[in-house]
Amino acid sequence: MATVAGGDQPLAQPLREYSAPAQALRVGNYLGIARKAGQVAAGDLATEQALKAGRAYLLVLAQDISAAAAKELLYMAQKQRVPLLWWPDKISLGLLVGKSQRGALAVLDPGFTAAILKLCEEGNHTI
Repeated sequence: MATVAGGDQPLAQPLREYSAPAQALRVGNYLGIARKAGQVAAGDLATEQALKAGRAYLLVLAQDISAAAAKELLYMAQKQRVPLLWWPDKISLGLLVGKSQRGALAVLDPGFTAAILKLCEEGNHTI
């Protein structure tokens, strides 16, 4: 369960978390299209800025992201009730959006987010 940064108190609402579904290729395709449409913030800093600005609809974290970066991003996502998708690794996450390795992405469009979450839920990969 997520806790407040620097504390042991659990946050009121648990994050809606998903793991990369069996349809990972299709999810990856949506992320690539969203990037081409300018609807993805790629990288820890860009993702953090999108969350702070309230522009993020979906947080995608690589499972091998640093603990410190994950803690801060998870806290902000929890605070704003942004769903979370865990991706297997930073290298493939970066390649999806035509970049070098990335630990985090934020999807900035509700339509792309809805399509991605629908794929995740259809695969029954809700945690």
